Amino acid sequence: MDFIGYRSNALGAAVDLVNAVATAPDEDPPPGGRMRGVLLEHGYLAETAPGSVEPALRAWARRLRTVFDAADLDAAAVAVNALLADVRVEPHLSGHDGQRWHLHYAPPEAGVVDRVRSTTAFALAMLVSEYGLDRHGRCAADGCARVFADTSRNAARRYCSSACANRSAVAAHRARVRARVR
Repeated sequence: MDFIGYRSNALGAAVDLVNAVATAPDEDPPPGGRMRGVLLEHGYLAETAPGSVEPALRAWARRLRTVFDAADLDAAAVAVNALLADVRVEPHLSGHDGQRWHLHYAPPEAGVVDRVRSTTAFALAMLVSEYGLDRHGRCAADGCARVFADTSRNAARRYCSSACANRSAVAAHRARVRARVR
């Protein structure tokens, strides 16, 4: 599902940025930077981004998390509006680096952090405005702090990964077996 028609996977980047902070909040980033790796994985042209982007992206990831943690649709809308209020969105068509013309949300002179901020805020705005709370949230697995955005057709996702879904299913099965034995 393509939420905003952007060349990067802005919604996936939002999820992965939040999860990078959730899974290693105080850990030193690996060489090259965890957050920079997320950007490269999701199609942002961040090869030349300095290592100094890490703190700014970690702070942004914590802000993005507020949308995933929202208890209801009104709270999610407030969280998205707070993100949008803090980014400069200036849509324009761009045809760079041999790519066909495509939409950019940040101004042409924006650096990688500003580009990430504008596209991820816009992606979450589209997600919440189109699907409410049905397509995103916190992982339902006990003890997991990660988030997800559901881009499947059936909108049934509740876990951040198949590993968490499997662990939860096994735990539920074992609890049922224990209950029958008693």
